[in-house]
Amino acid sequence: MKKNYFTLLIAIFLVGFTNAQTTIFDSTFDEASYDAEDVNTNLNNHADWTAGHFGNANSWRANGDSDLIQVGANFSYSSLTSTTSAITGVDGDVITVKTIVQLGNNPQIFATTGSLNNLILLGLLPDNTPENSNENKEAGQKREGVLIQADPADGGKLRLTNAGSSGPFTGAEISQADKAAYEVIVEYTIGASADESSKTVRITNVSSGESSVSSKSNKLRGEIYTAITGAGAYYFNWALNFYQKEDSTINAIYVNSLTITKNDAVLSTPTFNNFEFSMSPNPANNLLNINSKETLNKVEIFNLLGKKVLSTTKTKSIDVSSLTKSVYLVKISSDKGISTKKLVKN
Repeated sequence: MKKNYFTLLIAIFLVGFTNAQTTIFDSTFDEASYDAEDVNTNLNNHADWTAGHFGNANSWRANGDSDLIQVGANFSYSSLTSTTSAITGVDGDVITVKTIVQLGNNPQIFATTGSLNNLILLGLLPDNTPENSNENKEAGQKREGVLIQADPADGGKLRLTNAGSSGPFTGAEISQADKAAYEVIVEYTIGASADESSKTVRITNVSSGESSVSSKSNKLRGEIYTAITGAGAYYFNWALNFYQKEDSTINAIYVNSLTITKNDAVLSTPTFNNFEFSMSPNPANNLLNINSKETLNKVEIFNLLGKKVLSTTKTKSIDVSSLTKSVYLVKISSDKGISTKKLVKN
């Protein structure tokens, strides 16, 4: 089956950023390399990934039928270790990690009693040897990322907890209602030093659209800063104690998409809409009309997975008849900046 999301909430792209924009990794795991039988058995057999389990057999694998990667056991890790996945930057750069995860299947539930349910940790490691990231080793404390936790107390929140150098994330939480897929964004702003850098996060329920505030933590771990400004840091997923925790029935975690970019900021964008425009009709069938007082340069339309499906410089009347029935994000560029709106295609 293919992934299907009812509501799209994609944040606005950085406007006027002076450094070059770069895509480091971008996948919805529908490439042929994720269909290979040995990769469907063990993600470690994929050229981009190193996957394993601290002390036991790895359980990360690709799922070619559903176009995702998944794990079914606690304490298994997967890390992008290809040299093409090395994440580098200098003072002024912004590294954005955007991923969509499913925390169990419906109607599986998070724990409703007991302690915090640690689900998955994701972020950056200082090198491409993830076996050194074991939290029981000193090297494990070098990671800089975010932990997704389900809290049975406080109304049952799903929250992001800092797994890095300093400070809690205030307000980075949403309710556990309408459990679905979740978009998690972790954004690293590189400063002149580790102490002058920062990390900003946000979690969104893709189905309901409920989103947390963007919460910022100052400073990065020195090892991560040194890696980013040197040979490169590497992205990792680490499934934690999600399986059979208290009365939780979750027995698998899925990663539906992963995008890592440099200087295509989302959470660090100072303003979301820089000019006004209108679209009609919306919902649309064939032609979509754009109206604005500004001079428009380009129209781009993105699907539910954040993939660009249409791009045109014809900015007044756009043929959208080729788009399938769904919800899309329309991103319009003008001399004044970039603005976005949601489009429903009939």
